[in-house]
Amino acid sequence: PGVNRPMNPIGIGWAGPTIAYAGTDEQKTKYLPRLLSGEDIWCQLFSEPGAGSDLAALSTRAVEDGDEWIVNGQKIWTSLGHVAKYGILIARTDPDLPKHKGISYFVCPMALSGIEIRTITALTGGHPFNEVFFTDVRLPAATLMCALHDGGRLPPGTLATQRGSLSRRGACVGHGPPRLGGL
Repeated sequence: PGVNRPMNPIGIGWAGPTIAYAGTDEQKTKYLPRLLSGEDIWCQLFSEPGAGSDLAALSTRAVEDGDEWIVNGQKIWTSLGHVAKYGILIARTDPDLPKHKGISYFVCPMALSGIEIRTITALTGGHPFNEVFFTDVRLPAATLMCALHDGGRLPPGTLATQRGSLSRRGACVGHGPPRLGGL
């Protein structure tokens, strides 16, 4: 009674622990205070058409271009995408590595040019999920989280269990935990 769940479950449940675990001091200072206060809402940009929650099958690409990454691809079932200031983005950064490797984890400002968000209307009439399209989106190099090509090896609770935990909270019913092929 009198206690509500935070309105920023992805920020508090997944982005925050990942930043605390693998972020630089600058990333921690920039993102964690506003994430915890609820000033900045976060979404997750993992699932893709044709890949679902199998992260090893990702086709969204991030290609290094000087001090930026150029992102192209599509995400689906993006919870809170239409209201989020930031997203946690998984993208393929080295297509020549085995599919369960060559994946990198980024903080994605959702207001960047080239990001298009389309809401998905549920049978209830609400729209808790979104499709997100990336067309030549330029992410600053400072948004890379973890080691390059190693975004799929985050500790439990940051990436590997995010879908299952969202399901228990009723936000992503019907999605199991993401799989990383051979991991």
